[in-house]
Amino acid sequence: MNAPRRPNCPDDEVIQELAAGILSPAMAEQTMHHVARCNTCGAALRRYIREFSEEQSPDDIAILHQLESSKPQWQKRLVRELIAGGRRFPWLKIAPAAVALALVIFAVIQGPALLADFKVKKAAKLVATAFTDRRTTLMRLPAVEHSDYKPFTVELGPESGRGMDEIPTSLHDATGAANDNLRAANADPRWLQVQGRALLWESTPSSLEKAEKDFEKARSSGLASPSLEIDLAASYFERDSRADRPNLQRTLRLLSEVLSKPDLNRDDRASALFDLAIAYEKTQFWDLAVDTWEKYLQVDSSSGWATEARQHLKEGKAKISGKRQQSYSDPLFFCNKKPRAL
Repeated sequence: MNAPRRPNCPDDEVIQELAAGILSPAMAEQTMHHVARCNTCGAALRRYIREFSEEQSPDDIAILHQLESSKPQWQKRLVRELIAGGRRFPWLKIAPAAVALALVIFAVIQGPALLADFKVKKAAKLVATAFTDRRTTLMRLPAVEHSDYKPFTVELGPESGRGMDEIPTSLHDATGAANDNLRAANADPRWLQVQGRALLWESTPSSLEKAEKDFEKARSSGLASPSLEIDLAASYFERDSRADRPNLQRTLRLLSEVLSKPDLNRDDRASALFDLAIAYEKTQFWDLAVDTWEKYLQVDSSSGWATEARQHLKEGKAKISGKRQQSYSDPLFFCNKKPRAL
């Protein structure tokens, strides 16, 4: 359990900016000295260092080895102190010095981008948590843990929205962060995906329409991730399946396009297959649904999603079997068959 924060502890945002390397030299050094003596802030800085450095590419690492001669003088001093190790910064005994050093150097160039990336990923995790706590769509969304489908029982009108007591705190926080960041010029289109997912969770006619627009806008703004296309397909499914005459061609087409990509990661492929099978079921293409569930279980055989997929597969096979038995027992089935040539 972390020690409690003290009155002189810096704000959490200051520690985030320290980890991202965008504090002023004087503030960075002052905060580093505090962190060295504070268990709570030391743990927070280690956490942000890990989160900021999770996705460094080989190119990023190559850059790190070329920057030492071009760093400002204050950073050279910090690097020397970091290399010296635990006397002045004992928290580095726990967080490996190599990671901390790499982050400090890398953050001079990439600090603001790292912090922005951290914030959008944090908001995305909050929305994913909302879907895990209450899954309001039949579809599987990337990076969302499995939970049972629990739709809202009350259907709202076209312009109605969910009450404040129905929307979890995690979703409020994510939506607020998205609204704040989307006010900026040249806003990161990933915030549109965050906002769209939050609207998808609300699952009202008006929120689903807005979610679709947000996903489409993110796409037109240059965000070309498979997860966005899967989210967009889910919004198509939720809107089109509620129509008087459901037509899921948009959903089927987009998910098929996603699955045609050669470099899909496992989570995106599993999500697209799961959702495609659900769409086939909704259109009563049971043969295609069964085939897709079997493909899904080749990708994911052990998660909660896989357990649900097996149940769908069992029900799909029963539908096919029942349909064939019913056909054979109906005299009209044979009347409509053409005689085979002898």
